[in-house]
Amino acid sequence: MNKLLFVLFCSCLTFLYNEEVSAQMKNLTNMAKSSDEISITGYMNYPPIGFAQEYFAPKNDKPYYSFRSVFEDIMQELKENSNLKMTYRYAPNEKDDKFIASINAGEIDIFLGAYYDTKKFQRVELIYPSILNNPVTLITMPETSAQIKNLAQLKDMKGAVCNQDEFSDYVKKQMKEYNLVYVDTPYQLFERLYTGEVDFVFATQYFGIIEASKLGIRDYLSFSKQIIWNMPLFIGISQFSPNRKFLRQKLSSYSERPENKAKLEQKLHDMIQQVELQNRGVVPPAYVKQENQDSVTSSLDVLPQEDKILAE
Repeated sequence: MNKLLFVLFCSCLTFLYNEEVSAQMKNLTNMAKSSDEISITGYMNYPPIGFAQEYFAPKNDKPYYSFRSVFEDIMQELKENSNLKMTYRYAPNEKDDKFIASINAGEIDIFLGAYYDTKKFQRVELIYPSILNNPVTLITMPETSAQIKNLAQLKDMKGAVCNQDEFSDYVKKQMKEYNLVYVDTPYQLFERLYTGEVDFVFATQYFGIIEASKLGIRDYLSFSKQIIWNMPLFIGISQFSPNRKFLRQKLSSYSERPENKAKLEQKLHDMIQQVELQNRGVVPPAYVKQENQDSVTSSLDVLPQEDKILAE
């Protein structure tokens, strides 16, 4: 009997020892995350949320690229405060799908700019709270803006959307109620609008402003004052990332501080303003507007007006 009690006692000690060792290992693992390499990705061609920016070095004909994002300062601060080794995964001419597949598979740790309840981010944990929104706006020619008083009118009109733009699944579902055509490039998007093939454009606000500025037509368009849909943007962590717990703690703590939201909004403003300044003086494309079968007008012969869409 005494021998049996001794065996049971030793077994309990062994169990407790293993539990303690396991807990210590978990703590050490969490502490060790600060020396791990973190991989980051995002959109390849969706400024300012994510894009590969082209640079030209002196005495070098070939360009080189750097990944840019409105979230880049957050990643830099995370790196500095955690001694992390960070690697951006991107390719200028690749589609986003490749990198989104990698984040869902756990091959990449962080995605910058994920949407809530959206299928392609189904294995991505979102960091709350969101500290940036990506609103969808309505863009028209100035002469059309005063005619539109509410969204119901748009259902009797024809609109366009660019495939390069990014929307949540919820917004995609809502847009099915409208008569929309989808085009591949911003050039084609605004061409359809200017030539009168469509009456309006749905675009996320920052993407719309930046792409219109690049084409030199920002001041010739009317952007709605009213937000059509508002989509929170999140920093996402792969559910299979070995650094998931550590990153969640660090990034959630960052997102909860109001001053960081203000810094991000200022970063967004600065990036958009930089694009607008860089593209001042750009000659607008020679879009040709068909007035009737016998006459055409030259490109962009309308004067800039104040945004009036849905103002009432």
